[in-house]
Amino acid sequence: MDVEVSNEQVVYTSDFPQHLCNMCGKCCKAITTPYTYEELVELAAQGQEEAKVFVEIFERYSSIDEAKAAVPDHVENILNQLRKNNPDLDESKVTFYHCPHLTPDNKCSIHSTRPDCCRRAPRNGWSLFPPNCGFKGWQFQQRERVKASVRKLKEYLLELELLEPHTVLSGRNMTASEMKALIKSKIKPWEKYGANFW
Repeated sequence: MDVEVSNEQVVYTSDFPQHLCNMCGKCCKAITTPYTYEELVELAAQGQEEAKVFVEIFERYSSIDEAKAAVPDHVENILNQLRKNNPDLDESKVTFYHCPHLTPDNKCSIHSTRPDCCRRAPRNGWSLFPPNCGFKGWQFQQRERVKASVRKLKEYLLELELLEPHTVLSGRNMTASEMKALIKSKIKPWEKYGANFW
């Protein structure tokens, strides 16, 4: 079996169909990160570019209630997912943001100079979309692509199990053991999405 093992995580920006956007603006009106605001500011001060851009571009809501008032269904959707991932979630540490560059008709007033985090959104099929988002079908397709790729890698792992660990693979400058480790490292990022069961 010939499986291509890339050093990059799969991101389907070239397949990003902009025309599917419903222009509801919800993803720009309610944004959160895994970091508290204070942590983001500290990361930005340390030179972390994404944190710096995030702090400079987006504005904080004063509370979750303020964010809910702006986009109730999307905020609740995000909170439900956070609770699902962490039953002990401390909601006081969750900060929501909005983009001040969104126009009243839900267009980006800095579109040509928008930050990379906006250019790459949604990052992959596991991005959390607002209810009734136009990207739901795209999301399903991207998930299925990743699952198919991971399944192929798993098939290759099974074939490698038949070889002695120190067998040098034809056409590759590595042993079966090294290739197994590489493939496992490619599967690892997807485990949080359920890759162990695909």
